[in-house]
Order: sequence, then structure tokens, then C-alpha cells
Amino acid sequence: MAVQRTKPLPAQPRHGVEDGLRARILMVDDHRPNLLALEAILSPLGEELVGVTSGEDALRQLLDGEFALILMDVQMPGMDGIETAAVIKQRERNRSTPIIFLTAIAKDPSFIFKGYSQGAVDYLLKPFDPEILRTKVSVFVDLWRRGELIKRQAAMLRAQELRELERRSEVRFHALTDSMPQCVWAARRDGEIYYCNRVWREYAGADAGLSFFGAVPADELPAVQAAWGGAIRGGRGLEREQRLRRHDGELRWHLCRVVPEHDEHGAVVGWIATATDIDHQKRVEEAHAALLLREQEARALLEEANRSKDEFLATVSHELRTPLNAILGWTRMLRTGALEGEEKLRRALETIERNARVQTQLVDDILDVSRIIAGKLRVQVRRIDLRSVILAAVDAVRPAAEAKQLEIVLDLRDEASDFHGDPDRLQQVVWNLLSNAIKFTPGKGKVAIGLQRWNGHVEIVVADTGMGIAHDFLPHVFDRFRQADSSSTRMQGGLGLGLAIVRHLVEVHGGTVRAESEGEGQGARFTVRLPVRQIQDQPLENEAALGNATHLEAVKPVEPVSLARMRVLVVDDDPDARELVRVMLATYGAEVLVAASADEAMEVIARGPVDALVSDIGLPSEDGYALIRRVRALPATARLPALALTAYASVADQRRALESGFQRHVTKPVEPAELAAVLATMVAEARARAAGSGAPAAPPPLSLAAASRG
Repeated sequence: MAVQRTKPLPAQPRHGVEDGLRARILMVDDHRPNLLALEAILSPLGEELVGVTSGEDALRQLLDGEFALILMDVQMPGMDGIETAAVIKQRERNRSTPIIFLTAIAKDPSFIFKGYSQGAVDYLLKPFDPEILRTKVSVFVDLWRRGELIKRQAAMLRAQELRELERRSEVRFHALTDSMPQCVWAARRDGEIYYCNRVWREYAGADAGLSFFGAVPADELPAVQAAWGGAIRGGRGLEREQRLRRHDGELRWHLCRVVPEHDEHGAVVGWIATATDIDHQKRVEEAHAALLLREQEARALLEEANRSKDEFLATVSHELRTPLNAILGWTRMLRTGALEGEEKLRRALETIERNARVQTQLVDDILDVSRIIAGKLRVQVRRIDLRSVILAAVDAVRPAAEAKQLEIVLDLRDEASDFHGDPDRLQQVVWNLLSNAIKFTPGKGKVAIGLQRWNGHVEIVVADTGMGIAHDFLPHVFDRFRQADSSSTRMQGGLGLGLAIVRHLVEVHGGTVRAESEGEGQGARFTVRLPVRQIQDQPLENEAALGNATHLEAVKPVEPVSLARMRVLVVDDDPDARELVRVMLATYGAEVLVAASADEAMEVIARGPVDALVSDIGLPSEDGYALIRRVRALPATARLPALALTAYASVADQRRALESGFQRHVTKPVEPAELAAVLATMVAEARARAAGSGAPAAPPPLSLAAASRG
């Protein structure tokens, strides 16, 4: 709290009143009676007295204004006088303010020397003589007053000089420069401004300073001063784009031009400078540059994407044409009768079937990647036996391993068998890793697969003794469409999708997959880590809408069934596909009727009852969805067993088919026995319902959705 006296005693002299200068004296003492005593001693001087009781209050007073002298007690709670003086002297504005320390305690010479080192001009020990204190204060007040008078005189002289200079240049500059939209100023060699126009004054403000350097950002000042110095030394002009600080602190770009001003003898007497605001143009240029950079980056990404797309399409074309070549070649040989003997015939059929399955796998991989990119791939988590999942994958790849005489080594720990996850997707993970290992392991090598539980995780490890992975390719081994050798001379085929699918399927289970290799020819090791957690089995999405055909379980071998005494209508616009299904079903004893369109199908139904409908989705004029709606609209066929047999294999396609009225959704290609089993089940269920029985007369329905892979 400050104690302030602004009125001197009437009977005392009033120093400084005549010239309008009254000194401000700051008194700092935590003992209020001492402040009153100091006030009584100094009041006769007629100056403005301000008293505070702490060092913190003293610093706040110094922030509000300047003082001619500070009287400060040394011993104070909180910040003592020595600490307060040190803080005061750190501030440029108060560095020259004299401080007199007053104390009755700290009389030790070292302590006194410390006070002087902090900027004290005197050190008085209490009790002191009031007259002596008043005299010393008067001396410093007089020194302050003289300094202020000198400053005033200097300011007056400078003002007079500026008025003279302005008067001399007024004819040349005043009317012209004040009407210009640019900032204009005249400066000396050191950059000191002795004239400026209205625009610069309005831009820089009243506190613009005497040099335009004050408007330059601190980090850019050395470069500006260097450019200015070069122009001065060379006596030449200067042009520079420069940011200048406005009075409100905003930095704006200006085009600064400086030209020398010559007298009648050609000597340089000053420098005329203009600054044109180009901030808008500069920001537009910067925006254009950033836009150009982004456009170049986008173009580079697009070109890279186009290259990847072209490489992918070329690879897809190669991979699809290779099995097609085998299928068409062996088919033509069969048609021409070039193959004689049961063994050659069996070999041809096995080759055709094997290459057809290769094509199916390629299409499945592409569909999986499409679902991953679209974020539509889902997993159905439930309690599973992880060892059984791995063994099923091993059984699937065993023929390929035996063909290359590869040894498959199993190390599956029982304690890691109990797990929660999607069995089909995890089997797909293991199958892809094993297939990859078999593909890149030369004959008579070894592929090992291990399962163990460790630190809250289960680990599936697939290791091989094959070709290995180059160190520079390891970071990209799980990228889509990336292959270590994508040239036309590569030794192994494939789309480069299998490992990308593995990584995604592992990540949706909350796990990680890591690839390791000592280098080319040193084999490879893939480690899948999956967290062990207690998860409730998840019901299938929209189970009520999907009926009984949505379980993504692996298709198991089915027992032979008979379709005798069944009339089945097959609808497909493709003659070959239609004939294939007709032969399949006829082989199992069904009476098969065929139609190539929705209208033909309705005509067949109108001629006589049928027991089941098998329809393609992609039909001319009206598709399979429209056909099933027309079928369901008739009372006689409202409950007709209907199966969608289509190449549209996504989950969305499956859902749409079931919601449209089909009871089952089966994707092409399909095994004849499986198709017959599904039809037998559907018809048996329909007949049981018609007879008033709630239990089907056949085994539970099978699901062939998305070729058992979702």
C-alpha cells in the first residue's frame, strides 16, 4: 500500500514550481512510522513523495512512472532492499535511478559493499541526521532536475532542427508526399528519420521512433542493416521486399525503395525512402506458391498411383491369364480327343480344376482388399480352438508342400489353444502365411509353425528356410501390391495382396504381425501376436434379416443328397452358366426348368408349380431382385424356396439378396454337391412348414456365403 503526499507545507519553498518540474521520490520501508518520519523530513523540499511498505510495491510503482530518487530500507520481509535494488537495476528504464539505503541493523562492511554493488549511491545508518538526509536528497533532486532540463533543451533543440529541416523540404515534399499512398521518409546515413509523410506516421504511430529500423522485425534487422549499409557505402539506390511493423503490432509486406538525395554539387545529403504496401499481393503469391507445391505433390502422388495401378493391372492380367491359359488349353485338348487313356483324362481335369481354384483365390483376395479399403470387412468373434484353426490351414496347404517335398514342422502348445476370435479370418491369416512360406521355399526345405502363449498374448510363428527377404524390402513387405520382384522375369506369381490382408486381419483382432529375415537366402520368419482377452461372443450383424445363411463358417464336406421328385426353376441369362447349373441339379435327380429372364421365369411359374427357384442377380431388363419381388407378390409362390446364385459376393450383396426375399445367397463358383445340399435343405424346410411341423426334415442349412470367406 502506498502513502503519497503531493502537497508541500505552505510555509516551505517550492522547488521546481517555476519551471514546472517536481521530482518524485519513492520511500520504501516496511515500518509505517518510519515512512511518516521520512515524509516529515522531506516535505519541506516541496517534491512529490510516494511511500510503500514492501519491495514488491516498490516495483509496481516503478512500472507506473519514473522517480528521481529511491530511499529504501534494507531489512524488509519478503524481498529485502538489496534484492529489490537488484531487480530495479535490471530494468533499462530504471538503471540510472539513484538509490539510498537506510538501515539500523546491517552495519557489516561486507553487507554495505553488497548494497553499493547493487547500484546504491549512498548508505545511511539509523539514526541519521534529518538535515543531512534532506541535504543529500536535495543534491540528487537537483541533479535530476538539471538532467530533465537538459533533456528538455535537447528536445527543444531537436524540435527546432526538425522544424527547420521540414521547413526547407516542405516545398519539395510536403504536398506531394502527403498525397501519396506510400509511406515516405527522409533519412540520414545512420537511418535516422528527419522527415516522414502522413501515411508513415499513421502506419507507424506516434511512438514510431526516429529510425525505420525500429519497424523491422528483430530477426530480419541484421539483413536490412547490411543492405542499407551497402547502399550507403556505394551511394546507390536500394530496392527490397521487407516486412514492417504497424503501430498495432501487425507485420505487413512492403516494397521498400531508397534513393540518394543530392545537393547542387552532386554530394549525397540524405536518402529518400518509400514503402509501398504489397502485403495482399505477397500473400497471394505465397498462397499460389503453396498451392503449386500441393499441386506438384498431388501430381507426384497421382503419377505414383497411376504407375502402381498400371503395374497392378498388368500383374492381374498376367495372373488371371496364366490359369486361363491352362484351363482353355486342356479344355481344347479334351474336345479334340487328343488325350487318350484314363490317366491323361484325370490329369487334364485335375489341372483345369486346380487353375480354376487359383482364379477363385485371386478374385477373393481382390475382394478382400476392396472391403479393407472401404472399411467394410468385419469379423465375427467367438470362442475358438486356435490349434484346430491352424491345423485346418495346414491341411489346406499340405498338398502344395508335399508336391515340393517340404517338411512341415508343428509346435502347437495346448495352453494357447483357447482363444476368442474369428476362426475363418484367423485360418485365412495362417493359410496366407503358410502359402507364402511354401511359395518361396525351394524343394526339400522346411516350414515350421508354432503356437504359444506368452505375456498375455498368443503368438503364431511361421518360419521357413526359403529365399528370405532383402533388408531394404522388409519395411514394405505388408504393403498392398508390393512385391520384392515385380518384373516380368520374377520366379513367383501372385498379386502381392496376401500379406497386406494378413496385416489387416491381425490388426482388426487387436494384434500385430512382424516380418524378420537375415537377408536373401536366409529364410524368413513371420510372428503374429494376438491379445488374449475375455470377449463375449458377438451375434451376427442383422441376424434376423440374414436368416440362417450368414454364418461365416468353413464349408464342410456334405453327404450325397437326392433331388428326386423336385422341380427346380433355374434363371440365368448366360447360356453356359444356365446349362452348367441344369446339369448339376439333374445329376442329383431334379427336374430342371430354365429361363433366361425374369419374364420367362414368370411364364414358367404360371404354367405349373415348381419346388424351388435358383436365380442369378444380373439379368437383362429386370434383375434378380425385381424377379423375387414379383414371385413373392403371388400368393401361390409367396413361400417358394428361393436361392440367389450370383457372382456378386460382398456382404452388402448378400444382405440385399436376403432382404429382397431370397432365403439363401450362394456365390459362384459353387460345388455341385454343396448346391444340391442347400436346395435339399430349403425344400425340406418348406415342406415341413407346409405340413405344420416346426422341425426341418433335413440337416441344418449350409452357408456358402462369399465362398466361406465373407
